[in-house]
Amino acid sequence: MIETVLMVWMVTGAAGATAASTGTPTSTSGPAPTSTSTPTPAPTPGSTQPAPATLSLSAALAELDAQNLTLAQARARADEASGVARQAAAPLLPTLSAGATYTRNSDDAIVSLGALLPLQPGQKPPAPIAIQPLEQLVVSGAARVPILVPNAWFELSAARSGARAAALSADAARSDVRAGFAQAAHAAIAAEEAVTASEHAAASAAELARSADRRVTAGTAAPLDALRARTEQVRRESDLVRARAELERARLALGILLGRETPVRIEVPASPADASTEERDGLVAAALAGRPELASRRARVDAADAQVRGAWARLAPQLSAGASIFRSDVAYPTGEKDGWRATVDLSWPLYDGGLRYGKRREAEAQRAGAEAAAEAERLGVVQQVEDAHRDLGVAVERLRLAGTQRGLAADAAASARRSYEAGVASSLDVIDANDREYAADIQLADARARAAQARIALDRAAGRAP
Repeated sequence: MIETVLMVWMVTGAAGATAASTGTPTSTSGPAPTSTSTPTPAPTPGSTQPAPATLSLSAALAELDAQNLTLAQARARADEASGVARQAAAPLLPTLSAGATYTRNSDDAIVSLGALLPLQPGQKPPAPIAIQPLEQLVVSGAARVPILVPNAWFELSAARSGARAAALSADAARSDVRAGFAQAAHAAIAAEEAVTASEHAAASAAELARSADRRVTAGTAAPLDALRARTEQVRRESDLVRARAELERARLALGILLGRETPVRIEVPASPADASTEERDGLVAAALAGRPELASRRARVDAADAQVRGAWARLAPQLSAGASIFRSDVAYPTGEKDGWRATVDLSWPLYDGGLRYGKRREAEAQRAGAEAAAEAERLGVVQQVEDAHRDLGVAVERLRLAGTQRGLAADAAASARRSYEAGVASSLDVIDANDREYAADIQLADARARAAQARIALDRAAGRAP
């Protein structure tokens, strides 16, 4: 999960970094979904990045499931645990084997009974008996069936619970990655809006520079006004270059999360209705019932409990049956070249140096640790839901205030420009008003992204993955 967190952090820092350069505070509330996408800004002049591919959020999430390397690792761990469970079933299943043995002795020992026994006239002498043939080839097959293996039953149950826990952990990793990707997509939209705001601010600064030049030429303003306006224009163009670079960084990070080497632009849907009014108790109940992390922890407790029972079962005897068939190219002393054998084996270790008692103590300690981890996970989920619910309320309110602030800043900037043209305001008034309008645009974009991210975080905390 580390690589996903780093990617999301890198992307979500884009809008905040731009706002920080203008002195605008950024929200510290928890993540959630965005509202609507904005048109793709013009590419950065001289940029070496290829044009980004455009995907819908649903298509990107489908590709994420198939291509993301973090998810591939999680699925591999689940498959590995499934293989361990299959191995644990082996002691409870019959085994079949076949073999062949060729023997070459230095000497042979053949007993000819016909030379030792008196024979009646016309009686056929018995065949010689090979006590040790010079050469012999024996082909055999064997089967063994476990009848009573108590500890293996519980070890299989533990392995299956472990495999179930690993599969649920993979589901949790998938939910984390998908939620992080959706949050990053909304942050990239905020970076697009930051580029749009920077372009607007650069255009306003250029218009101010032209107006200042006209007033200086007409003799109604000092040359210092023109210098100030030109300086402001350069500063806004620098902000635009940085904003475009951050947008490219955000899109490339999305592409990397999809397993690509090229940038990607994600079209996000409109924000859902305000979810901050949902009952906290209902969200907690949904989280406790639906979060795969909790189910994974419960499966680990089940596995540890089965290990404890398996440790006790090691004190019981084990019973198995076996059968084998064989054939030789040289007759055995019985006079037959083939035969079979059947066995029933009882094994009951009475003392093994304390190994079984040590295994039981280890299993009991693991069960206690698994139960503590499950309770800690449960409490952590409750805290996540409460934090996400509160953060969403804060983010929605900040979005409302940011919209109001944006409207007031736009009105103030327009008034300052009109006053400057009328000669009743200075260029410093216009520059200050433009600064406030630009900061309000950045803050509004950031508030939209954080409100959307907060919704995603609340859905994730409640067990509703995107």
